Amino acid sequence: MTCKDEGDFWAQNKNSDPFVMVLKNRYELCEDLKYVISVPDLCDVLFLVGPEKTPVYGIRAILATRSRLMYQMILRSQQSTNTVAKETSTIKRGLKSVKQALSRKKASPKTMRPSPDKVTIEVKDFEVGVFERLMRYIHCGVVAVDPRTVAGMINAAKMFEFPDLHDACWEFAIECMRPDTLPLMVEGATLYSQFKETRKLMQKVISYLGDTPDVIQCCPEIQSLIPLRSDEFMC
Repeated sequence: MTCKDEGDFWAQNKNSDPFVMVLKNRYELCEDLKYVISVPDLCDVLFLVGPEKTPVYGIRAILATRSRLMYQMILRSQQSTNTVAKETSTIKRGLKSVKQALSRKKASPKTMRPSPDKVTIEVKDFEVGVFERLMRYIHCGVVAVDPRTVAGMINAAKMFEFPDLHDACWEFAIECMRPDTLPLMVEGATLYSQFKETRKLMQKVISYLGDTPDVIQCCPEIQSLIPLRSDEFMC
């Protein structure tokens, strides 16, 4: 797999040897990172997503590097954890020391040290399917977006400042304005009506339906999803 911008960088680097080979194997790297974020023990950030607080995992260094908001969320979680730790009572610390001493006596010499506690962050604004896709994009640079999740991905990309993902999702959303995919996109968008980007999207949908009224006749279920006589999405 090749990438033009990286190839040009290596070719035009004045300090490099002009006789050089550049090998790129992004596919295996992407697959490895997909695997890493699917194994809780290999990750150091835990997101509790949605009303059911479904666990979604990530890698702190990658998240903090890729998104300023993610970095701030991680810092706030760490500061909160440190504050709670400082308030731990002397009795609890003493009991913990006794427990550790007893466990060391019973443990075998080959016992591994426990991994440090994960940073825990609660995410209420996004459903699990959307946030998992966002994590895959952040860690791997690859994501599959369908009509049902495109509205959520537009808002997630905007919130966490991924302009390329945001623009790509908007282009895909426009492509989804057709009879076979529009109902799914609108259904997904209703979960994010509090976001400005969703209101923009629904304005475009309403405009599209005004220009193509036959679509509503082909997809009557859209009528129950879009408040065409309401100003909910026109502000």
